[in-house]
Amino acid sequence: MKITVLCNDVAREGFFFEHGLSLLINDYTLFDTGTSDVALKNAHKLGVDLSKVKRIFISHGHYDHIGGLVYLLKEMSNVDLYVHEKALIPKYSGKRFAGVPYDWKEVERKARVHLVEGDMKVDGFNIINNVPTVEKNIDPNFLVEGRHDLFEDEINLYKDGFLITGCAHRGVDNILERASEIFDVRVIMGGFHLKDSSMERIEEVLKVFKQHDVKVIPMHCTGEKAIKFFKENLEDRCIIARAGDIVEV
Repeated sequence: MKITVLCNDVAREGFFFEHGLSLLINDYTLFDTGTSDVALKNAHKLGVDLSKVKRIFISHGHYDHIGGLVYLLKEMSNVDLYVHEKALIPKYSGKRFAGVPYDWKEVERKARVHLVEGDMKVDGFNIINNVPTVEKNIDPNFLVEGRHDLFEDEINLYKDGFLITGCAHRGVDNILERASEIFDVRVIMGGFHLKDSSMERIEEVLKVFKQHDVKVIPMHCTGEKAIKFFKENLEDRCIIARAGDIVEV
């Protein structure tokens, strides 16, 4: 599995970064799109031919995962887009709008949109949507339709031993437990949403990582404190990836 990091909160020297996530998987599949045109600019720097992309998966409807889509689609054609219907409902972080930041019709003109509901298989990729809710682990500041957002739209991706998460709002340990019931997970990669978590919570997650003996690639909303802790405790089983990096495990 080759994963090219097009967008992350930190970057290699000479590359762009922002609060967002975008991963190119084996040259033909995109998982998330970042916030703005950062993923596009980094793709250009890396010499990535975006016209080869056949499918895009959107992990959930927050701007830092779906915002860059309209920029990337300008260099794509005949692409399939997989997104949960509830990702398109207006989302908020407190009073601040945090959802899709453009007219969705722009996307529908450029891509074939497939609405995801539940677990499904697409071209050798497994979408994992049916993750049980552990409400105490979900940030209460996130709102949808005037209520606590339980992230029913959140999808995670599994292929060839890799489990990829966007923000893991439903709990990265919870997602890993669910995926491991079905698949042989050897690597977990993406945003783990631990940036504001207590050390007790971070230690809980580390325990589950160790139980499942996975390699860990923490990114985006995992937070510096948690990333440092995982690296100290997992050593070479924790891989640090920045925008501009290519990960092959």
